[in-house]
Amino acid sequence: MFQGDRLQISEEVHDALSTSKPIVALESAIITHGMPHPTNLSTASSLESIIRSKGVVPATIALINGKIHVGLTESELIQLSDPQSKISKGAVKVSRRDLGPVISLKKTGGTTVAGTMYIAESLGIKIFVTGGIGGVHRGAESSMDISADLLELGRTPMAVFCAGAKSILDIPRTLEVLETQGVCVASYGDKQDFPAFYTPSSGCQSPWRVGDADAAARLIYTQLSLPTKLSTLFGVPIPSQHAEAGADVQQSVEQAVRESVELGIDKRGKEVTPWLLKRVGELTGGKALGLNVNLIENNARIGAEVAVKLSEMYQLESEKGDALQYLYSLPSSHDESTITHPTKDVLVFGSAAIDLTSTSPRTLEPRTTTPGTVFVSPGGVGRNIAEAAQNLLPDHAEPDSFGKLLMLELTAAGLRTDGLIGRSGKSTAVCSLTLEKNGDLVAGVADMGIVETLSPVTVEDIIRKRSPRMVVFDCNLTEEVVRAILKTCTQLNIPTFCDPTSLPKIPRLTSSLLSVLPASPTHSRPLTNISPNILELDHLYNLVGTLSERSEEIESRSWEYINSLNLGYEWRGKVDNWLSKPDRQWIKEQGIIPKMIRLLPFISSFWLKVSSKGLIHLELASSPTRVTPHSGDGIVYNIDSKIHQGKYLVFKHYLPPDIAQDEIVSTTGAGDTLVGGLVAGLVNGMEDEDRVGKALEGVKKSLKSRRAVG
Repeated sequence: MFQGDRLQISEEVHDALSTSKPIVALESAIITHGMPHPTNLSTASSLESIIRSKGVVPATIALINGKIHVGLTESELIQLSDPQSKISKGAVKVSRRDLGPVISLKKTGGTTVAGTMYIAESLGIKIFVTGGIGGVHRGAESSMDISADLLELGRTPMAVFCAGAKSILDIPRTLEVLETQGVCVASYGDKQDFPAFYTPSSGCQSPWRVGDADAAARLIYTQLSLPTKLSTLFGVPIPSQHAEAGADVQQSVEQAVRESVELGIDKRGKEVTPWLLKRVGELTGGKALGLNVNLIENNARIGAEVAVKLSEMYQLESEKGDALQYLYSLPSSHDESTITHPTKDVLVFGSAAIDLTSTSPRTLEPRTTTPGTVFVSPGGVGRNIAEAAQNLLPDHAEPDSFGKLLMLELTAAGLRTDGLIGRSGKSTAVCSLTLEKNGDLVAGVADMGIVETLSPVTVEDIIRKRSPRMVVFDCNLTEEVVRAILKTCTQLNIPTFCDPTSLPKIPRLTSSLLSVLPASPTHSRPLTNISPNILELDHLYNLVGTLSERSEEIESRSWEYINSLNLGYEWRGKVDNWLSKPDRQWIKEQGIIPKMIRLLPFISSFWLKVSSKGLIHLELASSPTRVTPHSGDGIVYNIDSKIHQGKYLVFKHYLPPDIAQDEIVSTTGAGDTLVGGLVAGLVNGMEDEDRVGKALEGVKKSLKSRRAVG
């Protein structure tokens, strides 16, 4: 382990290391030397985003002013990638041999494959993702130019995912050296060809092959559990959709190699590789750089998926027992702090309740009973969203009578029952609803007091231990718990999704949003997603406006963000043109778009439930989305702003599901079902069209069912 103050680990990585969460290491030489600005920054950010989307913690490693940094902040990434910044000027490549000099001279550098492996493995990180490894250079029989990457693979036991060796190298000799070093080389996928960076096959075969993430994780686990741990190199072929373009680039590589021989450059030792890479870039007109980004992003996706599987194997080993018995039969006196929980896609904080739904064909008479039917079903906003998204968080408590019924219903729906947290002296949440003949709510009584006993400390602890891909919550929670969720998820870069629940409870959210408003427009918003109805949007807008006016600092920061979007006459023209059609006048009259824009400093993405008029979505997106009658009619606006370069403001209106009025049984669970479908689509990385389409299909089933989630 590194001594003294030489090592600085980010809070996110430190938490992952201490709680055995899956981690993937990333090099930084690609930022300082491998790619031009700003592609180096966008690629580094994209890799971290891809890895986080799989529920894995990215650990980008670099040296800054003589200190080893494991896990870089956004500010450090920006400065390291900018060749004009104070930090990056004079940055050097840091291999294993360079660590001592760079630390002692307090220099800055980007770690190579060898340097990254050495640091990552010393901290217990088991998986490293890169673009392509170094290898034996052509003509090495006379120059002895062999990359330190190959020697590092022979002595540092960890798994490395790459697109093979760079195609300017002598790949047959590279594989020979790896064999000599005792490195297990395996191709990832359905073919045993060893990839050559831009092309899926180098013409050489890997000794071994793994077909999927499970097989890869099993191999790594075995290699690292031998008496002497061994490393594994996975060759991941470039995605098939880029193979044809890769073949064209490979022709340019061969041409560049021939030219290097003709010009005598191949005799210049370390000058050869930079010259070849520059010449390939010239010959391909930048196409090689684009493919480089494509293949390393693919490597990151696969490496992260394997990291999750490998983490699960180690967790099962540490539990030393039947996983199902552990999940469902914890003794009441168990020590929560000793348990390592498996990573989950989604955590839902909210109420799980029993709904008593009463329907009568007659007008309800006050102070007496009216003939009708009564239906018992599981409910609660949090539980409904969980069922629709098919996830729930773990813990356990002895239930009361309604709780036992609730557990039976959860089990029948395929949900985990160990996510229920009981409280002594508090009954299971119950909601009694009375519906009109058309399925609309007349009135109801909700007993949700138990959810307000959940403490901020418990919530923060659960989030940090589970490290989910998204946290979903409703406003049945106390203001302190909502604030803890937003603060913790912001620190860990975990997306959030809030369903406001009801008007009286929205103040719990607004005050929390204001308390965690970031100081700069470049930082992430406090809340990622929200799904209000129009009344809740109005209430949220009015409350935030009122509270902001009481604080000059918050008012200034929120308007700084809105002004940074640079929404001038072009944006207003697009909006006015789109709203000019008669069937869109209601959107203009209710001021829906301006209200959402005013709330953008606090919330990144809005999913406005407009009942029989469908769904409205507004978000600040990193890529443009299609706008067609099928995928949602709306506006996509390219933001002309330095701070939000490459971002788009997307506004879409989706029509409601096609259902006849006489088919509607109950409307009470439609909103929760919609949110659950959206959550599932976001976590699974579905496109807008598919995500919303699936969610609206669920709404249609809910409307036809007496259950909240059809």
